[in-house]
Amino acid sequence: MRRLGLANRLTLTLVLVVVALQAVSVLGLMRFQRGDQDEWRLPVPVRIAAAAAALDRTPSQERDDLLVALNGDATRFFIADGVPAGYRAHGGPLPALLRSYDAALGARDVRLLVPEERRRFRPQVQRRQTAVYAVSVALADGQRLVVAPGLGQRRRSMAMAALVFSLLVGLTAAFLVWRMVHRATRDLQAIADASDRFARDLGAPPMDETGHAEARRVASAFNRMRARIKALVSERMRMLAAAAHDLKTLMTRLRLRVALIEDPDQRARADRDVALMATLIEDVLLVARGEERPAVLVPVDVAELVTELVRERAALGQAVTLGRLEAGRVQADTGGLRRILENLIENAVTYAGSAEVGFERDDDRWRLTVVDHGPGLSPAFEAQAFEPFARGEASRSRETGGSGLGLAIARSLAEQMGASVRLETTPGGGLTAVILFRTD
Repeated sequence: MRRLGLANRLTLTLVLVVVALQAVSVLGLMRFQRGDQDEWRLPVPVRIAAAAAALDRTPSQERDDLLVALNGDATRFFIADGVPAGYRAHGGPLPALLRSYDAALGARDVRLLVPEERRRFRPQVQRRQTAVYAVSVALADGQRLVVAPGLGQRRRSMAMAALVFSLLVGLTAAFLVWRMVHRATRDLQAIADASDRFARDLGAPPMDETGHAEARRVASAFNRMRARIKALVSERMRMLAAAAHDLKTLMTRLRLRVALIEDPDQRARADRDVALMATLIEDVLLVARGEERPAVLVPVDVAELVTELVRERAALGQAVTLGRLEAGRVQADTGGLRRILENLIENAVTYAGSAEVGFERDDDRWRLTVVDHGPGLSPAFEAQAFEPFARGEASRSRETGGSGLGLAIARSLAEQMGASVRLETTPGGGLTAVILFRTD
């Protein structure tokens, strides 16, 4: 149930409560009906014959008192001219029970009456139809004595109507609650969407502070948090930019001093160290800017880009080859995608000595892979492989690895494009870096 939304959970809870209450009501009504059916029977023929004989002997002005004495909660006796309103004569064959009444009443005309229309809410749980029958017996003066179910029997239909009415009220209430909660949770969904946009792009606009009072307070708090985070990121970028500017100035001086070193071997080593320092500074700035710089997405011919990168690496003498390559375009930032591939290929060449780059369709996604057959990743390092400055070996030597920013940069750039990067184990040993793009 936790997978359902708040609106659906509350509505489902209300519906279950209503259904439980209705189930209890139905069981009670069925028990009540069963009791009524067991208690009420058509009066025995002798009683009806005695009532008809007594009415024949009673003057018209005194018959009402006699009928009051005959009536009860279960059975009602009344006099009518012909067929009373609401009933009609039974047109089919007479039941065996009525034949016994006909025989007991002798020469009196006995008719079976049934309701003109089936009761709209008549329970379907009745086992016998006696409760809806009425018997009409002819009197000496031409009027007819009608014996019908009493008011207690009719209350059953009223109870069923009340049951159906309460069920409709419960369902209507459930619908209104669902609609109200759905409208309330719609504001929460807007807050979640704004959070996702802000996570992808710090330049996303603030969310509208609309909706009910609680939603407006949450939206206002979110916008204040957003402004604070942007201020902190901007401050960090200013500090990094200032530090990078100073470091580049110092590196320029170092290059000038390195040029004055007479020993060629020492001068080459110093030049390499300065170049590595410059690369490290650029990587750090790229990771930092990744959260600020929005990606410019355009259709990119990935097969063409991969072929160009593999050709460049092969020209440098590196063992980089093409794997399965399908023609296709994805929405990506051209410079960012190139940097991702360069980082992944560089990692594969550095740690495994070779790389194979492929691009193919995988169901509803494009799958860009950089495959190597090196030592792979240790299980302890897999969880932190994408963290900045994380490296598979602890020596931190530039001779045995990079700065530990390659995968962090790749993930940051991929997320800006709406793509994802993950690492898989290569069949037979090694590591496969996978970039997944949605298809258009």
